[in-house]
Amino acid sequence: MALKGNIETFYLSSILQLLSGDKKTGILTIGDKGRIVRVFIKNGNIVYAVGSQKEVRLGYLLRTKGIISAEELQKALTLAKQRKERLGKILVEKGYISLETLKKFIHQQVRDILYDLFLWKRGDFEYVDQELNLDEEFLTELNHMEVILEGTRRVDEWEILKKNIPNPQMVFRINRSVEKKRDAVNLTANEWRIISLVDGSRTVQQIIADSGHDEFVVYRMINSLISSGLIEKGKAAAGIVPSGKNEAPGIIQIYHQVLVNMLKPMEKAMGNRAHGLLEEAKAQVPAKYAGLLRGYDCKKDAKSNIKLVLHAAGDSPPSNNDLLNGFNAWILAILHKQKEVLNEQAMMSTLKDLASPDAAWQKQPGRSDLKGAILSAVVQTVEQFQKEAGIIEKGKEKGSGILSFLKRK
Repeated sequence: MALKGNIETFYLSSILQLLSGDKKTGILTIGDKGRIVRVFIKNGNIVYAVGSQKEVRLGYLLRTKGIISAEELQKALTLAKQRKERLGKILVEKGYISLETLKKFIHQQVRDILYDLFLWKRGDFEYVDQELNLDEEFLTELNHMEVILEGTRRVDEWEILKKNIPNPQMVFRINRSVEKKRDAVNLTANEWRIISLVDGSRTVQQIIADSGHDEFVVYRMINSLISSGLIEKGKAAAGIVPSGKNEAPGIIQIYHQVLVNMLKPMEKAMGNRAHGLLEEAKAQVPAKYAGLLRGYDCKKDAKSNIKLVLHAAGDSPPSNNDLLNGFNAWILAILHKQKEVLNEQAMMSTLKDLASPDAAWQKQPGRSDLKGAILSAVVQTVEQFQKEAGIIEKGKEKGSGILSFLKRK
């Protein structure tokens, strides 16, 4: 049996009910503008699901939860790529996590992938009967009706959540008045994780990427923090290109030069291996933007890469802010890679060249207002890297920020 269509006219709930009722075994693939999800079904039951960049997201989630270290994750990712095996299998084999822990996280991830599908406004799907070639010990099993009920409930709740956060580029900050009632602050572990990322400069989209949680969960927790008075709306995110006109070619052109400049010190230190490091960093880009950058190659010229990105976007050009978020997520990941291979002097030189108004890439052809918006976004990315890498500016001490009073006793 083969089934094709789009989820605008043939709802996801109807597809899952049909496949369950007929006790089908096969793969349901749903895609939209670079986003792809594959749902594995056995005898009518959902047993697995994988989305764009799922393996990286699983590793990132395990790392942010403190289950594995960044070094263990990197080793496992490298080995999984070399052996063309699943990341989870490598993590268990190396003894970094137990099989029980992996199953728990896979089950949660499969649910999150499926629930997120219900929030898609459009997408083409195709179901094909076929035998499943999956490791049995890593399979999970979900009741399709439970998935449908929860997915439908999230669709209704999503509209309510978006009233407080109508734009993922919004920025929130800790409410300073909360410091007076510090002893009354009582949060869950996940809420502590989210509030630790609310720093007055990160956008909601960046918080989603940094937290390891899916979009719906982060929106729900931010709304809860708003309702409790712990956080409030901050200043608008800097570096956002006005949405009135699509600037995709110009944005890609400028970021191409940024990336080329970042590549130079890496080539000097590593030779041809530098390009491989850029590809490894690209694997860290959140799934929402990864599809746009999948074919991007710094060995090619800007014109070729503009065509590749626009082609990956599909029928309509990618939004200005999706491009800014995608490229800056890539730059952040590259900076972490550079820190591992460059000496301190070369690293500081890279940061200076990125964040300076006199940066080399700022002198390239292009509209000044567009370059200014990109510079503002890049500066935020550099600041985020400095925080994550523990690079403290002179005159500032760790723990002196507004979040210091929210630490657990």
